[in-house]
Amino acid sequence: NAVIAKIPLGATLTDEERASGGDINVDNKIFVDDTLNELKSNGAAIMPAWFSIPNLTNDVTFFDQSEELITLYQNIILRLKDAQRIAGREALVNARKAYELYKSAADGGVPGAQTSYDNLKVRFEKGAGAPVQQI
Repeated sequence: NAVIAKIPLGATLTDEERASGGDINVDNKIFVDDTLNELKSNGAAIMPAWFSIPNLTNDVTFFDQSEELITLYQNIILRLKDAQRIAGREALVNARKAYELYKSAADGGVPGAQTSYDNLKVRFEKGAGAPVQQI
């Protein structure tokens, strides 16, 4: 995927690194933006030569752009999960209808219906108190 290819290879953290803190929050983001503005207007003459204003600028730009993408993808994932849930619910409703139709057909003596009904009724013989499994 072209988007994944643009993410730096070393941009993965362990669970411990994710939990260690140091993440940017709203107040820290304001501080970073304010600092960058100060550096752009009054940093060249004051900061030592080893301090890279362009590196900080790149980090802030990447942070802002990735925040937009994260929001977009979270919305896409939410909508995709909703669509999946709807499709799953519809599939279950229709499967239950088919099951009831097999039962009715078997009760009516339709050839072959009993075998299909017996194959499907196993799902409901797990016990009345058995929890419904989620996919």
